[in-house]
Amino acid sequence: MIVQVENNKYIFVINLKKMKFNPLPIASSVLLFIVLSSSNYFSQNYFITTSKDSIACRQINFFDTNAQGKMIDFEYVNNQNETIRLKKQEIPEIQRLCQDGALYLRMPLNLNKTDGYYRYGKRMVKGKITVDVFDDVTTSFKLKENFDGSYNSQGVMKETTEGLYMRHVKLPNGTVYEVSGLKGIKALKAIREYMFECEPYKTEYFSNPKYQTCTFEEAVEDYNKMCPD
Repeated sequence: MIVQVENNKYIFVINLKKMKFNPLPIASSVLLFIVLSSSNYFSQNYFITTSKDSIACRQINFFDTNAQGKMIDFEYVNNQNETIRLKKQEIPEIQRLCQDGALYLRMPLNLNKTDGYYRYGKRMVKGKITVDVFDDVTTSFKLKENFDGSYNSQGVMKETTEGLYMRHVKLPNGTVYEVSGLKGIKALKAIREYMFECEPYKTEYFSNPKYQTCTFEEAVEDYNKMCPD
């Protein structure tokens, strides 16, 4: 699903979906395309390469990746107000980039192989505990087909979901957990135990019914507010 968010400072278009677990494999034609536009520039507009070089800029116009997650098109405006567009091999290995406070960063597909395959996700929660999400899951519906190829006359719809969903959670001690799909169950237990060490949050969690239905990101944001230290 493509969602466009707009305010008086910037517009960005990114492939987003309501946060949920989904263990399905990535589709072969994944394409991430982000467009950012701003009438003002801020000091937090920058990108950082894997070699730790930090490049400040007025704004990042867009970046585009191929199905393997590698950046293939990147355009930004430098501090001399020059528009720079890089393609494929011209693009440095970018670790993270920031436009008007929105942070996008490389997320390894395997946390045990951080130098392996990756996707560019977005930081959804900032603070003491951070949450980064890559979401390229799409869902389609169509009438179920009969054996002869005709469509089901009872109006029964078949749901097809494909794509990749990743959620990485980093604790203050530096430990990073993948909280997505079935393998996220064990990680959630460890994260909850850490969060419940903060008594105000633990009390609020078990007394407020909102935590029965809120998203994981909302719960972590509340923790960061209640237990900043």
